[in-house]
Amino acid sequence: MGLTDLNRGWRLLIVFIVYFTLLYVVYLLVDRVILPEITSGEATISVPNVSGKSLDAAKLTIESKGLKIEVAKEVYSVDVRTGQIVNQLPASGSIVKKGRSIYVTVSKGKELVPVPYITGLLLRTAKINLMKAGLDIGDVTYDYSESIGKDTIISQSISPTTKVPYGEHVSVVISKGTDDQSKIPSLIGLSAADAKLLIEESGFVLGTTEYKSDATYLPDVVVGQFPHPGDIAAGATVVNITITK
Repeated sequence: MGLTDLNRGWRLLIVFIVYFTLLYVVYLLVDRVILPEITSGEATISVPNVSGKSLDAAKLTIESKGLKIEVAKEVYSVDVRTGQIVNQLPASGSIVKKGRSIYVTVSKGKELVPVPYITGLLLRTAKINLMKAGLDIGDVTYDYSESIGKDTIISQSISPTTKVPYGEHVSVVISKGTDDQSKIPSLIGLSAADAKLLIEESGFVLGTTEYKSDATYLPDVVVGQFPHPGDIAAGATVVNITITK
């Protein structure tokens, strides 16, 4: 390579450096000076806060600022009433250009769920069934009942299958039984005579007596009864027994 070729190479390198330097300067001018000057002429607005407002009120507020409102979606909400704004995008305080759309989420209120049938159940079971349905137990009161056993739900404040808001409370009335209700005593292992005596002392009546063979017990011993031991029953309830032969 001669001296002439070397000089030509350096000249080309310098040309390239100057060319790309000028391009970078132009880019900086456009990005830092020209574009900001163009966009600075456009009106910018601070987004108002419309969360918690009704959709109509939110629309008035947003449009009064030269912005638009669009409903993005509707959702169930425990905390926000039906028709009110749950949230917005962009958030309040954001700086946007005039005419920008503000997207809002609107509450459908609490989700409606059907009330389960809990009459006739024990309180603990009723609470579990209500919880599974998204509901809760309300006031619990007690009353006597001739037909509903003790500790069993007589009635519920909201009829079964009625649709109510999620989290609603269902009040119940629980049976105290009748004034003379008591537990059926255990007769298993007693002689027939002793079983009859205990039945009568407890305020009940001896009913039918059945006989069966049983190698475990001696003859004339109670091996079965109905109602079962511990059942709650009114006075004069008939108690049937099974004794060994």
